[in-house]
Amino acid sequence: MTPTTVTSTTLALLTGESIASNSTRKLEAEASVTLSSSSCSCQSTPRPCIFFHGLGSDTEETTLQTSSDYFGDISDSAPCCTSIKYAILNTVDNAWTDATLQQKVCNFALSVSSTSSSSAKSIKDTIIVTHSMGGLMMAGALANGRCSLASGTSWVSLSAPMTGSMGADYLQNACSGSNVFLQAVANLIGQCPANNAVVSLSYEDESYSTSALNAAYTAAQATFRSYVTAAMCSDNYSGLLSIYQAVYKLAGSVIPHKSSENDGIVEYQSCAGGLATSKFGDSYDDEFYVTGLNHADTAFLNGDALIVGSQKPVKWFKCVL
Repeated sequence: MTPTTVTSTTLALLTGESIASNSTRKLEAEASVTLSSSSCSCQSTPRPCIFFHGLGSDTEETTLQTSSDYFGDISDSAPCCTSIKYAILNTVDNAWTDATLQQKVCNFALSVSSTSSSSAKSIKDTIIVTHSMGGLMMAGALANGRCSLASGTSWVSLSAPMTGSMGADYLQNACSGSNVFLQAVANLIGQCPANNAVVSLSYEDESYSTSALNAAYTAAQATFRSYVTAAMCSDNYSGLLSIYQAVYKLAGSVIPHKSSENDGIVEYQSCAGGLATSKFGDSYDDEFYVTGLNHADTAFLNGDALIVGSQKPVKWFKCVL
């Protein structure tokens, strides 16, 4: 096993870190032939779109970007987006609860629509798309009053760990020395001690969480339920055919998740954030979509399944607003 292989697979297994850009490129041809061809038109008012990534970025950009290695290219499947911008934030050294990080989320979200008001901290006429920890960052920012969502703004949440992820507990256990083999693997890729972002994703009410973190989760969940417009979760980590499929299948079975219904990293119940599961359906035309996708699939990295209705993340995004 080469160091590169150890790094990519183990990081994905332990933390759900974003996929390396060179690997993403390999999937473009495959993804292009699996995208659904039938069309959807925008059912709401077209608006600028801003995307917030999850765990794994150790760099930060002061301006919004026009492309992203974290997300798959959905430019041809975003009829409601008048523009697409990506925020790049440090989601390694910063916890999702970090006040400065949350303020940066607000500042970026406030910047994409000319009708938003920085003085009133009101995000207007904007489509916000968050993946994984990005959802907690947005929920935390709103819960703490750093900004607010006006009625003309939509929030689309993808695989948000609203109660944390047992992947974070798994890595911290590996780093604690309680399992020599796991610690050796983690040290091999330089992940011990667990970084601030991983620690902040410790599962709610479990041993690695704190009373302050539990309270932050509770507040974030309430905000999420109040403001989220659409959400994509997963109750089956089988995922789409890709070079990452085996890794997330392993993560789904090895990490001590609270439920087998997970995307490899985030459980369905965590992603739902307290929303009733009866609100979710397994068709791409459901606003609240429960899928058979893994954590990379829900970032649009691997296109859509040709037939299976519960594995069409790109088509869902195209039709959901």
